[in-house]
Amino acid sequence: MSEFANRRVTVVGLGVSGFAAARALLELGAHVRVTEESTGPEINERAAVLSDGGADVETGGHDLTRFAADVAVVSPGIPPTAPVISALRAAGVQLISEVELAYRLGRCDFLAVTGTNGKTTTTSLLAHILQEGGVRATAAGNIGTPLVDAVATMGPTDAIALEVSSFQLDTIERFRPKVAVLLNVAEDHTDWHGSFEAYSAAKARIVMNQTGDDTLVVNADDRAAMVIAASARSRVVPFSATSTPAAGIGVSGGHLVHKGHRVLPLDEVPLPGVAGLEDVAAAAAAALEYGVEPEAVARAAKGFRPLHHRLETIADVGGVTYINDSKATNPHATLMAVRDLSDVVLIAGGRSKGIDLRPLAAAVPPVVAVVALGEAAGELERIFAPLVPVTRVETMSDAVAAARSYANRAGSVLLSPGCASLDMFKNYAERGKAFEDAVRAVIAQPGF
Repeated sequence: MSEFANRRVTVVGLGVSGFAAARALLELGAHVRVTEESTGPEINERAAVLSDGGADVETGGHDLTRFAADVAVVSPGIPPTAPVISALRAAGVQLISEVELAYRLGRCDFLAVTGTNGKTTTTSLLAHILQEGGVRATAAGNIGTPLVDAVATMGPTDAIALEVSSFQLDTIERFRPKVAVLLNVAEDHTDWHGSFEAYSAAKARIVMNQTGDDTLVVNADDRAAMVIAASARSRVVPFSATSTPAAGIGVSGGHLVHKGHRVLPLDEVPLPGVAGLEDVAAAAAAALEYGVEPEAVARAAKGFRPLHHRLETIADVGGVTYINDSKATNPHATLMAVRDLSDVVLIAGGRSKGIDLRPLAAAVPPVVAVVALGEAAGELERIFAPLVPVTRVETMSDAVAAARSYANRAGSVLLSPGCASLDMFKNYAERGKAFEDAVRAVIAQPGF
């Protein structure tokens, strides 16, 4: 019998993962209450399905007087300072994430990937390598498929490549990945966690239940990540895009090398720049440590293609390359993007998430001009105006037009915002599409 049978479980949030969690808990015989702050067609449809299944569903707000429960599964989008979280804690309710719930329900192995940047690409590639190596595997978590749904289809010889965020790690208890991957730790989500120290502590939780039978794959070139690795009880396997760690994977003689054995020629790495090489090295190391043969790693890597909105070349016209890196939602990601380019016109801005944007000044050079938009436009202007020309704009179309005016002396027009998109767009994908549409409209003009 499941540990959730006949227990009172509150699910906070009726997004995709909350809906999946509530359905799974109903099937396990739990007494489920769902509370969701918003309303709308999708929310109402999910609420109706769960109500028909026997759940008590509340939408349009949280009744803070009704939190008698044994455990609550909390959406990762709800910050720990939210009144609903405070009310649950005050009521003595145990808080867990969907990741924790899925781990308790699952029978398969978990290979979990976290970090400030590169999670989705690394997780996707890792799943692809596992499949190429003959493992029945899938990618899940923040990458799209709710983890609770994924574990229901996986057996004890299967594996899930799991993208896991700091939000989800903040409320784990037993979650113990067989292989953990820590890509990097840089300032992000300060508005949610309250400080960089709290954010880093949440990332560190990925190793808190690991033992000597487990593996941590960690970026040897990232100081904050290595601090976390120093406290891990698991076997530490470093990766590097600039050196060759003896006990891990790195570069040597024009190849990606794992413990002295060549895995992949560097000119066949499918992702651009140092950041791309780090993602490939991390995914390869995780798969190799899990038992996948090097030949399968090489085959999978060669066939992998960059994901949408991640250093994606949209057009190359008149010697100027237009690059969509809308997924860069913090300064660390933007600095990684520009380091492999030259003569860059940078389109940046959005919602800063409480992050200090001043480190972006290190983008000069190779940045030669900046086009600033969104809530952070004023801050970006103050940072960059003493260094390079800056133009403030209101729309993405205006941003591309302004970038074009600098393009005669630029090798690249790069959308790499360094900020979240939610001030102007639904998400980073919508922002990236707006950039692509604006670029195509500009280059379609007569005489361009």
